[in-house]
Amino acid sequence: MELDELQEQASCCLALLCPGLQAQAPEIVRQCLVSARTAFRNEFILQLSPQAWARISLSYFTHFVDTGSDVSVGEMFATVMRDSIHLNRLDLLIQDLAQKKQAEVEERKRPSLSVVR
Repeated sequence: MELDELQEQASCCLALLCPGLQAQAPEIVRQCLVSARTAFRNEFILQLSPQAWARISLSYFTHFVDTGSDVSVGEMFATVMRDSIHLNRLDLLIQDLAQKKQAEVEERKRPSLSVVR
């Protein structure tokens, strides 16, 4: 798939996702992809589906372009990745805590052995 084809398919997906934006969909997706191309290589952009780009374009438009905020798609991705990394770290910390607590419970359940003479 080429970028033009991706843009066309993403525009169709956006129009289906939000029928009220049907007339604006091609321009919204175009602006989003232009922003994405400043941060990412075409190979990366093409790895995401048209449906994904439709949703990304919708978020980009409603939260940033439509409100006049100057935020790039690259900044959006960086924020999502930072949060994802923190969430994974949180999962690891919670899992570690649960394993320690489980080990403590099992240690207390062991019968104590005493030598009887």
